[in-house]
Amino acid sequence: MQRSLMSRLLTGASAAALAVTGLAAAGPAQAAVASPMFSYADGWRVDRHVRELADVNADGRLDVVGFGDAGVWVAYSQTNGTFTSPVLRLRDFGTAQGWTNDRHVRTVADMDGDGREDLVGFGNAGVWVSYALTNGTFTAPVLKVRDFGWDQGWRVDRHPRMIADLTADRAGDVVGFGESGVHVSHGRIDRSFSGTGKRIDSYGYDRGWRVDKNPRLLADMDGTGTADIVAFGDAGTYVSYFSPLGDTFTAAALKIPNFGYAQGWRVGEHPRAVGLMNVDGLRDVVGFGYGGVSVAYGQGSQFSTSYTGVQVKVNNFGRAQGWRGEDLHPRTLADVNVDGIQDLVGFGNAGVYVAEGRANSTFGPVYLKVAGYGSDDGWTEDRYPRLMGDVNGDGRDDVVGFGHSATYVTLS
Repeated sequence: MQRSLMSRLLTGASAAALAVTGLAAAGPAQAAVASPMFSYADGWRVDRHVRELADVNADGRLDVVGFGDAGVWVAYSQTNGTFTSPVLRLRDFGTAQGWTNDRHVRTVADMDGDGREDLVGFGNAGVWVSYALTNGTFTAPVLKVRDFGWDQGWRVDRHPRMIADLTADRAGDVVGFGESGVHVSHGRIDRSFSGTGKRIDSYGYDRGWRVDKNPRLLADMDGTGTADIVAFGDAGTYVSYFSPLGDTFTAAALKIPNFGYAQGWRVGEHPRAVGLMNVDGLRDVVGFGYGGVSVAYGQGSQFSTSYTGVQVKVNNFGRAQGWRGEDLHPRTLADVNVDGIQDLVGFGNAGVYVAEGRANSTFGPVYLKVAGYGSDDGWTEDRYPRLMGDVNGDGRDDVVGFGHSATYVTLS
């Protein structure tokens, strides 16, 4: 989730690093970087630049990676929860080199299985990769796959493209939901790619799937270690399981007759996600709907997964309780208490609200986790993205917000 933030710049923050505070039930605004890097005042814009959290040096802590005007900037996380000063690591993938959000997808993923996340860009000619090195730098970008690009007809508003491990070899594979179906190109640990081509004649634009109506995700839904397709169609939730032996997906199957467009779910209004919401090891489907948070729990075993009926588990985080669209009130899943079960997180009016997931498939009460990053303080997604991720390596997901004049961090 690209998230956002705006808050007060506290005095005493180091100009060389992102300072942090503990995550309290209610308290002062989060500490901030005195340096304006990655902030709105420094020229960073949601419609021009991509900002992500990723571990680019395999130290178990998430760094800040920004695809800016001049190229790719990185601020490295440190053991005390602060970050180094941002460094321009690569003069490519930036707007100065012709990369734009309306034509090109840019992201970060481990493409060779070495534990370091690499830079990936879906450009005009195809897929470019810049590999992270042990010294914190990156290789020069190389055109690895002559497909999935603008020149081959791929469009941001029609064809979602993403990275996932389909073969359980720890190297990221390219997956694109194209005009007539799902295309794949397998990344290998030797930094080559193979098997580029279409795998299934479903989930494509000419099959009626639309970016503004039908979110599509990749996640391991059957516990086999390989990523599967989870797609929220008109009739409900479809799943296609990936088989490494056949190098293909199973036929699209309507697994849950809910969370779809016909049931009133809308992109931008009702976030839908997949997560481990109990201790059975199978991923569950979660939707932040009108009346609250609904869950369909995975059940069964490997290769034989079904889902429970959809249950409203939390009467909060919905429009009926005052939560509006994703621009004002983004909601997501994160593990804030390092129990291995994902929690519900919402950026509301007053700050960050949490309902902690429990092993018995229930949730704790909703409470205000941190008084900051909320719409009352001016935080909106169109200017100030907010992200969740573990930046200090303690296993808990922290809050990172790209504010008006600084980048803010609050530790869980």
